[in-house]
Formats: sequence, C-alpha cells, structure tokens
Amino acid sequence: MQLTIMYCLFVLLLLPPVFLFHAFRRRRVAKYKLPPGPTPLPLIGNLHQLGELPHLSLHRLSQKYGPVMLLYLGQLPTLIISGAKAASEVLRNQDHLFCNRKPLTTTQCFSYGGIDIAFAPHDDHWKQLRKLSNSEVFGPARVQSFQAIRREELRAFVSTIRLCSSTAIGGEEVTVNLNEMLLCFFNNLIYREVFAKRLSPDGDCYFTPHEGLLKDVVELMADFAAKDLFPSMGWIDLLTGWRAKLQRTFRTMDQLFEDEIEQRLLSTNDGQRLDQQPTPVKFFIDILLSLQDDEEGKSSVLSRKEIKAILMDIFIGGTETSAATVGWARTHMMKNPEVMKMASEEVRRVACGKAEVEECDLQHLHYLKLVIKETLRMSPPGPLLPPRECIQDTQINGYDIPAKTMVFVSVWSTGKDPSYWDDPETFRPERFEDSPVNYRGSHFGLIPFGSGRRICPGITLAMAGVELVFANILYCFNWDLPKGVTAQDVDMKAQYGLVTFKKEPLLLVAREYQSI
Repeated sequence: MQLTIMYCLFVLLLLPPVFLFHAFRRRRVAKYKLPPGPTPLPLIGNLHQLGELPHLSLHRLSQKYGPVMLLYLGQLPTLIISGAKAASEVLRNQDHLFCNRKPLTTTQCFSYGGIDIAFAPHDDHWKQLRKLSNSEVFGPARVQSFQAIRREELRAFVSTIRLCSSTAIGGEEVTVNLNEMLLCFFNNLIYREVFAKRLSPDGDCYFTPHEGLLKDVVELMADFAAKDLFPSMGWIDLLTGWRAKLQRTFRTMDQLFEDEIEQRLLSTNDGQRLDQQPTPVKFFIDILLSLQDDEEGKSSVLSRKEIKAILMDIFIGGTETSAATVGWARTHMMKNPEVMKMASEEVRRVACGKAEVEECDLQHLHYLKLVIKETLRMSPPGPLLPPRECIQDTQINGYDIPAKTMVFVSVWSTGKDPSYWDDPETFRPERFEDSPVNYRGSHFGLIPFGSGRRICPGITLAMAGVELVFANILYCFNWDLPKGVTAQDVDMKAQYGLVTFKKEPLLLVAREYQSI
C-alpha cells in the first residue's frame, strides 16, 4: 500500500513538468523556425537516443536530420553541429555569438567556478588569461625550453618497453600494453613541465600514482548532472551520491595542487622570488606563482584559485588527449600495415645511425605528420568540442537559434563530412599530400583542437610530445600483433569519456630494431 501511494505521488510530481515542457516547446516552435531533429519524449527529451557512445549516436542522427540539428537533453535545448560548413559558421563567421561556455555542474566545479582558461565565460577576465597563456605559458619559446625534459622522459619510455620485451621466458612472446605506457609517459612529462619532478620512479614508465585520479576527473567531466538537464531535480545528484563523488574527486585534485604549490614555495632559496631565480628552465608552476598576489594583495595578476584552475586545464588537456592520439595512430597502423611500413622506413631513413629520433629530425618526417593528421581526422581524442552557449538569438542555415541554446560541435562528424572529404571512412594519410589542410583551426573538416577564440592554446606543446614519442615508437621497435591475431581482428571500438580511448587494450609484441 505504501509503495502504491509513493508511486502515485511520484507520477503526480512528474505530470506538471511534463505539461510545462510541452507547453514551453509548443511556444518555442511557434516563435522560432527551429532546426530539425528527432522528436523528444516527455521529460527526458532525446536522452534515450544518445547510446553508449554519444558522438556515434549523434553522427548517425545527423545523417538523417542534417548538419544543424536540435535535440533536447532533458529540458536543455542542444544544437548539434556536424558538418564542416556549419562548423565554420559557428566557429568563424559567428564566433562572437558562440564563444561563451555553457556553465555546467562539472565544468564549474573543476574550473573553480569558471575562472580558468577553458571554461571561463567570454569576458575581460578570460581575455586577460588567454593573453597571459599565449605569451607566458604556451608560447614557442616555452615549449622549446622543455626539450631536454621530453628527451629524458622519452628515454625512460623506450627503456621500459625494451625491458618489458626482454623478459620473455623460454622464447614465449611478451605483449606490451602500449596505451598504459603512453598514459604514464604523458603523465610524467606534464608533471615535470609543471612541477619540475616526475611521478614514477626514475627510469620507469609503467604507472603513475595519480593516474586513477586524473581518469576520474576526465570521466566526471563527460557527465551531465541531473540539475543541468532537469533544473528542478538537482536532488537526484545528492540521492545517487554523484554530487558527493564529484566533490570528493575535486577536493583530492585540489589538495594535490595545494601540496605541490606549497612544496615549490618552500624549495625557493631564502624566499627569493621565483621569477628572479637563475634557472635554465622556468616550469609552469614557477611562471604562475611569479604572477600571484603579493602578501598585501597588490599588483595582482593571478589568485591562488586561478593558478590551480589553470593547472587543472593543463593536466586535463595535456595528458589523456595526447596519449589517446598516439594510441589511435598505433591502432590504425596495425590495421593498415602498408602505412606502418612507409612511416617506419621514413623515420629510419631520417634518423639512421642515431640511438633515437631527435626533435631536430621531426621537421623531416613528412609522412609521419600525414599519419598524425589522418589519425586526428579519423579518431579525434575529443570527439565533441566542449559545449558552447549562444549569446543572443541568431540564425544558421536559415534556422533560428535562440539565445542560451547549448551548442556541441562534433569533431567526429566534421572529420567524416563527405562534402569535405573524399572517401572519409578510409584511413589514407596520402590525402594530405600537397594539401594546405591542417589542425590549427583554419580548416573546419579538421578541428581536433577547436577553432576561433576558444581554440586550445596548447597545440604546440601537445604536438611536440606526440610527434616525438610516435616517431621513436616506430624507430626503436618492430611491432607485431600477438600470434593468432590478424589486422582484421583489431577492433576500433572506443570507450565513453571526455577523451575516447580504444575500449580494449592494444596488446602488441615489440622487438628492438638495431639501427646500426
């Protein structure tokens, strides 16, 4: 009896929002010529159509409804941009109207209330941070200054693969989980560039102690809170424990930053200002702390919270995305042995006789760069750009876009737009031969880093690590699939998340290549 009463009460509570939703939607349809899209269900909208991998579901829906499509995620109207031409309208022609971020629960939490570079609203504060990041943090000179660190971490990475591959007993082959090692490599690399120390033991590249924490952050960043989708039902986040998990993960990450900042401050010589220390390399933490408020709060450029918010951007944007890019490139090569053969031959011709591929060699690796471009087109690590918000009423392709509409640009779909790409479902690096198309935001069929005002500022830093480690994977080892596994057996299924990794680990057999 009690259960029946509770069920009736629950239905009665849901009926008013359902009627309000339909009444509100009818008024919007009458007022606006909205983009096409699948019919939403009462209350949940189109949530049931997202599937296990939302970017794939959205891509299939766009093939039916077009490159400008409107969905309802719960009660949240959401515009999905899936074509290169439509993307250029949002990210270039009307970038001034779509440059704001949609404030969501997870992004607000991990951006310390929207005071970082990635998720801050488009205002004077954001413009100051962006200018600072371009000049002080991610500039070419800063990236170049970390060259020795990249070299040392690369040697630890190669040494770990070599050690793992040499532990075979009785001729039994040993497989390498390359994705795990790549995560470790980029975690250590970013941690050194930020805090001047690595996480793993010296020379080791198997695992980093904070790897699980970072994965939790990235997974949570891909989630919507019930409050975002159903504004009157935020209590669900408390009831399910999701809100507690979010806060617990944020506090752990925040404490990690706080501890590292305090240790860095204690390590300075007799309180000498970090920006006055005669060190050959200025680490990110030193740069940011040199811009922090003084003891009296004067000459303020960055607060402590802003410093931690920028650190969060660097770790979220610089580790898993880079590891996923190299992992997908390696996977595509195992599916396409002729591509692997051509790339390996080029690398070994350019770096012939050397112990490793050096950064000065990268400019000569023409085909390898084509492979990376094709990987970013076919398997972008972030298949959906972070959500934007329309600032005011506007139009795209003749459709009305109301203010406050959330906007997702599908990098996955623009990379497979048949009006932009010839034979888009085939992995063919040669398509970029003698082509001006690049991934720096000017060509809207290839926008893995975004475009416009909100383009990722860390492109140069990310690609420096990606190209170096990818080239050395090809140079130092011959790679084979385990016995009994063929190229056709290698699946391309991805796992859900803000960053999409291969769902099943890519296990390979590495045999050291003798260059001399």
